[in-house]
Amino acid sequence: MAITSKTIKYSIIIIGILGLLFIGAILFFILYESKKDISKEEPYVSFLNKPQKLKAISTVRWHKDNLRFSHYSLEVNDDSYHNNEDVKSVKQYQPGDVITFHAAKSYFSNHVGESFYLIARDTLDTGEVIEFQYYYTPDTLPFD
Repeated sequence: MAITSKTIKYSIIIIGILGLLFIGAILFFILYESKKDISKEEPYVSFLNKPQKLKAISTVRWHKDNLRFSHYSLEVNDDSYHNNEDVKSVKQYQPGDVITFHAAKSYFSNHVGESFYLIARDTLDTGEVIEFQYYYTPDTLPFD
């Protein structure tokens, strides 16, 4: 069988398609992420939807680039105030204040691994109701 320009052209096209598929698979692996609700699993089900007293001063912040579950997150042991374009402190809690977490969610990506978040709602002084996340590490809860 003779090698013709048509055979070379098809070979280049096939190699190009295989290369694109390979690059696509690599990008999918890097960018893959999943989010799921784990509210009905232990240990979360035992403390969700029950008022919890905070142990330490904490601040709810709005982060421009925080996109896991909410732009708002609870920062425990932090009473600093930010008010710039990318980060704003929107509410502060004192020890003994109460928060009720209503959901637990997990986030997985090949880049970060698996992480867990508790989700709560509150009303700001402006009247806006926000939902915020708290990055949860097993056995380190921000409340008693």
